[in-house]
Amino acid sequence: MMRSRSRTAPTEAAQFVAILPILIALLGVVTLVSLFRRAHWPVELLTHFRPHLIVSGIGGALLCLLAGEQWEWSVISLGLALINYAALPAPRWVKPEAHLAGGPGLTVVWANVWQKKAALERTLDWAKAERADLILIGEHPNIDPSGMLLGDYPYRIDTGIAPERPFCIRIVAYSRTPIVNGAVHAGPGPNHRPFLTFAVVVADRALNIIAAHPVPPHTTSLTQERDRHIAMLSAHAREPFLLTGDFNVTPWSPGFKGIPGHGVGAYLLAPTWFNNLPLLGLPIDHIMVSPALKASSYAVALSTGSDHRAIKARVHLPAKQ
Repeated sequence: MMRSRSRTAPTEAAQFVAILPILIALLGVVTLVSLFRRAHWPVELLTHFRPHLIVSGIGGALLCLLAGEQWEWSVISLGLALINYAALPAPRWVKPEAHLAGGPGLTVVWANVWQKKAALERTLDWAKAERADLILIGEHPNIDPSGMLLGDYPYRIDTGIAPERPFCIRIVAYSRTPIVNGAVHAGPGPNHRPFLTFAVVVADRALNIIAAHPVPPHTTSLTQERDRHIAMLSAHAREPFLLTGDFNVTPWSPGFKGIPGHGVGAYLLAPTWFNNLPLLGLPIDHIMVSPALKASSYAVALSTGSDHRAIKARVHLPAKQ
């Protein structure tokens, strides 16, 4: 029996070594396709996994060296990792500055609760415990929000009950402070997903808020609708503004460049979706701010039962001149 095992182990190792070049060649095909057809569905979906391709290239290079000393394939794999790294766009995010925390500001929470009542309740409890001033909920279940957290968050704006058809969603805002100039807007067709615009007062200044959730890029037409929805938001991004939502884009995908503002937080290490598969997790929920705003904190919550994790940021307006 001992001899049988010793013969099997080298055979399995040899099979693994033999398949490495095939996997690296496949990585090469995926890399090239994602570079030259990245604006077209379904290739556009590959661009959301650019960091995963980088890690795969590095891992392939190390495995080639350790498992079989295949120097040529190791160099190719490392080269593919570098190509994918070079394809990452320049970072467009605001680094939180902790020293601002004590000053006047707004703590905002965004969460896609997947139309689940239990996830909504856990998210609201978490946001209240985090002393959020404004809670924005995407894919809100079709239940009456008027009595929820009423003592702490008496102000509401709601896109209304979503019709029971695909890709229809509801967004609800819960606020500690009065909501000014609230409006519900229809997104582009054919699904016309609604989004919210309103203002809240922070340190005697009006901060414009936008909350949106474009459709997921499941097909070519849905991808185009998502991008048109994102483009519509620019017309409402009046300084100073905070734009948040589940945009169904990662910061390294083509659609992200259309989102106004700069993202708060280190998105690379903080996935918000696929939370049950952390190695494949993607940051598609974002809090974006206009150039005039700064941030003092950013956090991603633990799972509340949704397929997304809630995100939280504290933002600050500059002092009046």
